[in-house]
Amino acid sequence: MKPILNPASEKIILATINDMPQSLLITGPKGVGLLTSAKYVAELLKVKPTIILPEKDEKIDLESGIITVDIMRKVADSVKTKSVNKNIIIIDYAERMNASAQNSFLKLLEEPNDNVYFILVSNSASKLLPTTLSRVKKIDIKPISSDQSVKLLDDLKVKDDTKRSQLLFMANGLPAELTRLVNDDDYFKKSSDIMKDARELLQGKLYQKLLIAQRYKDDRGMTLDLLTAVTKILKHSIDNKPQIDTIKRIDIVLKTYQRIEANGNIRLCLAYMVL
Repeated sequence: MKPILNPASEKIILATINDMPQSLLITGPKGVGLLTSAKYVAELLKVKPTIILPEKDEKIDLESGIITVDIMRKVADSVKTKSVNKNIIIIDYAERMNASAQNSFLKLLEEPNDNVYFILVSNSASKLLPTTLSRVKKIDIKPISSDQSVKLLDDLKVKDDTKRSQLLFMANGLPAELTRLVNDDDYFKKSSDIMKDARELLQGKLYQKLLIAQRYKDDRGMTLDLLTAVTKILKHSIDNKPQIDTIKRIDIVLKTYQRIEANGNIRLCLAYMVL
């Protein structure tokens, strides 16, 4: 099934498969549909891909799992046998490969097997080692247009105007995120609650802001989602009324995001941001 893609991104994908590199990195913002794009590449090449996901305690864990060197060794074993058919390995959440796993991946590239292709998928490509980044061809999947987002809501049969406005505010341009918000009520509620907290973090009194920092202090992933929501609100404000102070606030939020993403103390980083 053809994914919903920004026309420029689709054009790059179509050009890439005509001369498919051994290793490809597909990156872009969270919710834009990176894995779907990787599967589309495989579909265009008429190959059913093998998908590698992060694990914890030998079970797939998308929240806190990692991709270990043992997982990559299994991948290496699986592609040892030469084949006349193309073999595509998609490594989702590629930034979760630890250093040893990335070195094992690089070794696979140094000893290439004909007809074996790797697609790394990551919305945090900066976490990959420079040596890994230097060995892959990068495709940046851009958000879709507002018109495409509206059509997607039509296709998903979202008719309520209030709900449509909420969805477009939360995930305009992000087809995978829009689809998940529509189809998963629990996820929609969780995301709505995060957006409410983001508004409180921007507009509430200092005591309320510090309470939010306390509540999020033990969940790094949700905190990053919170800061992403804060950034969306500020960018929306800039679109309506550009102000220097708002631009400065975005810069502070982005720096806080980077510190927390790099394992900074969540409560202290949030507290510093709101003081």
